[in-house]
Amino acid sequence: MSEALLTFVHISDTHISPDSDYGVQGGVPAANATAEALVRELRRLPFEPDFVLHTGDVIYDPVPEAYEYARAILGQIPFPVYYVAGNHDDADGLQRVLLGRAEPQAPFCYEVNRNGVQGVVLDSNGPAEPPRGNLVREQLAWLAQTCDPADPRPLWVGVHHNILAVGSAWLDEYMRTTNGDELHQALLPLRGRLRGVFYGHVHQSLTTVRDGILYTSAPSAWVVFRAWPGSSETVREPFPEPGFNVVTITAEQTFVRRWSFRV
Repeated sequence: MSEALLTFVHISDTHISPDSDYGVQGGVPAANATAEALVRELRRLPFEPDFVLHTGDVIYDPVPEAYEYARAILGQIPFPVYYVAGNHDDADGLQRVLLGRAEPQAPFCYEVNRNGVQGVVLDSNGPAEPPRGNLVREQLAWLAQTCDPADPRPLWVGVHHNILAVGSAWLDEYMRTTNGDELHQALLPLRGRLRGVFYGHVHQSLTTVRDGILYTSAPSAWVVFRAWPGSSETVREPFPEPGFNVVTITAEQTFVRRWSFRV
């Protein structure tokens, strides 16, 4: 096995709310309580990750006070955190409160360089009927300019929405990006160095490999959904265990370890 270049924790869909009781239903704890439990799990990891990647839906309602609660909870994570804007997020509010930016950028896409590995975060909240997503053409052009196929460094991509069809109608027709195949085509020239596309939104662990490109999601830190092949509606796990993924990238490959925890 090659030496690990980068190890990060992939979390998603915390849905933090100013209402401390938000999300309590059918045995599911409040979203804030599960976010606090997630932070406790991260603080007692038996290793130190290079960073945490949060692939969106940091909060439930995009109001400024929600991000204040998110900052109070997620600010206890003792590692750098890179945020992706989800469909429940307000990218401006996220950047102002969690990142301290006086002038937020739009779309909220950026580059991360750590340990000889390049990362890019994309904003999939382009024009589409929510909860679907879209990547505007200017952002796809930015991706092409930022990521050189000839660059020898490994590459990872973070995005909120699910990109490819998986044979589940509610995921494919209701949740997915409207131009996911276009993003996939934009990534094809990079597949020799691309170690994975990491996303959230679907509240479950899914893995797809297409044309040699790995797409993998993290479960929600709050409520977990099922998506059986052919399923046409959202189904909650009856005994949900929220979780996160631990991703290790080497020069040649990617390891994804799936962790769950109880609240």
